[in-house]
Amino acid sequence: MKTQIEKENDARMTQLKGINHLYIEELVGYLRNQPQKDYLALEETIADVIDNAADAQAHGRSARQYFGADAQAAAKAIAETIPAASLSEKLVFFIPLFSMLMSYTIYPAILQPTIQFDWGSLVGSWMFICMAFLPWIVSFDQHRIILFLLLFLSLPLASVGYALVAHQPPSHLAILLSAWPVAAALLVLMPLLFLLMAWLMRPLRIVPLSWCALSSAASIFGFLLHYCPVFREPILYWGINSILIIAVLALFIWQLNRTPLYRQQISQLQPPQ
Repeated sequence: MKTQIEKENDARMTQLKGINHLYIEELVGYLRNQPQKDYLALEETIADVIDNAADAQAHGRSARQYFGADAQAAAKAIAETIPAASLSEKLVFFIPLFSMLMSYTIYPAILQPTIQFDWGSLVGSWMFICMAFLPWIVSFDQHRIILFLLLFLSLPLASVGYALVAHQPPSHLAILLSAWPVAAALLVLMPLLFLLMAWLMRPLRIVPLSWCALSSAASIFGFLLHYCPVFREPILYWGINSILIIAVLALFIWQLNRTPLYRQQISQLQPPQ
């Protein structure tokens, strides 16, 4: 999904003809393949490149003569003048991945008759908590980064503590939980956490709200499994689970397609780091 500024730059490129158009198209392609660069600065530079090429064309010079014979080398030299993306902008790339991993870890664990808390469940829960706090540093400062790193390192530190106290590796951790009270608490907690993320992630609010809607659907299904035995029938159970899986994949692809828009929104919020 292209942003408005990308569309405007693509429209600019139509003023270039023949070899000039092909050369600048290649050069712009190299530039846009620079996720470590500030998004708005990158697109503004691309606009300048196209305008310069158009001006050279109007004065009888080719884009190759103006920028150099090697488009990739020219793009590399131009990219060095563009400021780096902020940490917040770089973190945008991980939002779809965290969402997908959370879905495949959390949902299957609670949408079943019994729940076993093991090492995999612990890792999944920890990732979910980290994901909920990750958007908090979108408009971050040094204090928030330190707190997030402490949260991120809490699982390895807790694992070492468990191994020292229990005298066994954490991989042996396995506890059969009372299914319904735990599942009910998790089913209510998931949409609430996504609502919290929507409040923390103001510029990207549509992302957690989408996952909040999916979590709410999973929660309703979970309560129906408990109160309406008919939903435990294999055909109905696996049919609804299949719909949830398809919804997860659709949201994941949708988020990936909107990544340039998220980058633009973050880039507009704060200066490059």
